[in-house]
Amino acid sequence: MKRIKRRLAKNELARGKLQAEKARKTLDSKADDLFEAAYKKLSSAALLDASNAEIFHYWGLVLYDQAQRKQGKEAKELYKTACEKFETALRLEPDSAKVMNDWGAALIEQAKNKPDKRAEALYGEAKEKIAAAEALEPGVGAYNLACIHSLRGEQKACQKYLEQGHQANSLPPLKHLKVDKDLDNVRNEKWFKNFLEKLAEEEEMETSEAEVVETEVEAEKQSEKNRGVSSWWRRLKRS
Repeated sequence: MKRIKRRLAKNELARGKLQAEKARKTLDSKADDLFEAAYKKLSSAALLDASNAEIFHYWGLVLYDQAQRKQGKEAKELYKTACEKFETALRLEPDSAKVMNDWGAALIEQAKNKPDKRAEALYGEAKEKIAAAEALEPGVGAYNLACIHSLRGEQKACQKYLEQGHQANSLPPLKHLKVDKDLDNVRNEKWFKNFLEKLAEEEEMETSEAEVVETEVEAEKQSEKNRGVSSWWRRLKRS
């Protein structure tokens, strides 16, 4: 019976993921209906298998994504609920660095809309969660730690974690770093501008290398094709 319930839960989770992906790709008011449809499937999955951490982790991620589109009280409630789902997921899977990091990210968003004293407490809690994730899986929480330190005006620590994230290849795309408001407190600093320039140069180099590889692959394919034609012609001539 448990095995059947778990299988049914996985099916409901898959359906929930499908609805959530549709919601993420929808920019108008219809997205809310799709998010609600995803929550119903995820709730059904959780009822079938309350011991599956993946269900609660993913549920928290979807809530976080919807909160990013909202403002005021509605956003606060979504972030709060997301944290509750992450808490449940972590209780089921205590050593999950990804859950710790995502929970920390939701706490950062909560902190932004709180008075200074309450914000500091939330930033502290977020830092604790993400640092624990970083200890388990180096690089996974580096960017979020950089954001916390930027928001708190701690430039050296922000720089340190951006560099760590870069070394671990865990930073978001360059275009995200250029617009992320969490980094506004360091955006005009020389070291940060130099950092972005370095990333841009590396990105350009990687693009060039990828184009060279693609050209070589296409040339090899054409060479193989030509060899095949030549062999066919020789067989035909001999016959």
